[in-house]
Amino acid sequence: MTSPAGDFRVTAAHTSQTLVITVSGELDSATAGELAEHLDRVAAGSGPLVVDMTGVTFCDSSGLNCLMAAVARDVDLRIIGSRQVLKVLRLAGVMHAVTLEPSVARAIGKAVGAD
Repeated sequence: MTSPAGDFRVTAAHTSQTLVITVSGELDSATAGELAEHLDRVAAGSGPLVVDMTGVTFCDSSGLNCLMAAVARDVDLRIIGSRQVLKVLRLAGVMHAVTLEPSVARAIGKAVGAD
């Protein structure tokens, strides 16, 4: 699904035990609602949610709010972040609230108990 904001995309795919949401493009007030729709569908206690944000070229507080709303609902969030996303998480002082992973494969492996 592509938003009117151009190159912004959010896709969701299920692996055997994990939901992987992939986000790319500019995550701001014009596009954050699309990500929020996907994150809002994830229930607390439903297992880890892997969010691949390596394709995010810009992230502002709207994107951060989407992520923190999921954390506030006790969703086990595992983020693979672009430099932009990591910068926003660091500046906001919330890196402790999420699990950062170096790759989707590693996040999925940890989610299903493999290392």
